[in-house]
Amino acid sequence: MSKARNDKKNVFPGEELAVIEEYNNGEGSYQKDGLVRSEELGEPRLNREKRAIEVKKVTKPLNLPKEGVVVIAETGSVTRRDARVDIFRVAGKKIEPTYTGVIHINDVAREFGRDLEHAMRSGDIIKAVVANTKNRIIQLSMFPPDYGVIYAYCSRCGGILENDKGRLTCPSCKRVERRQVAKSYGKEELS
Repeated sequence: MSKARNDKKNVFPGEELAVIEEYNNGEGSYQKDGLVRSEELGEPRLNREKRAIEVKKVTKPLNLPKEGVVVIAETGSVTRRDARVDIFRVAGKKIEPTYTGVIHINDVAREFGRDLEHAMRSGDIIKAVVANTKNRIIQLSMFPPDYGVIYAYCSRCGGILENDKGRLTCPSCKRVERRQVAKSYGKEELS
């Protein structure tokens, strides 16, 4: 490694690390025009065994919703045909900031196929799977029994509804409401 690079803790992508005659490129670095350059924002390290310069990445990998990944989201606006949701958990890990997802009426159980407002309501917490990410739109699917509403709020008093053998009942006002309930209703860890 060049003496000039020893005084730096982190290097930026594209930054010159050495000439190819001194060292080879290793993990996190590449060779171009006879120079070894950094591929990552990270800390340069010398691998004496391979006579190569490696760059240890210092940034965290992104936790993006990808097709087939399970997500937890809060429903925002719900219409007859689709719903907008704020995804706050991807593959079991909390994310910040949240991503916006869409659930279409075709992506819920058949019994709710005429009106999505019966499957979920604004403010409900849902568990879904990412069905499609094309065109930067995160489309979710809630086919039962694993996916659906995991926490719901009473539309009369705002209390958390309890699942009583498939019926969602408010313990405060005794109102019974209908949702597409996931089999893990009330058991999911959100924090």
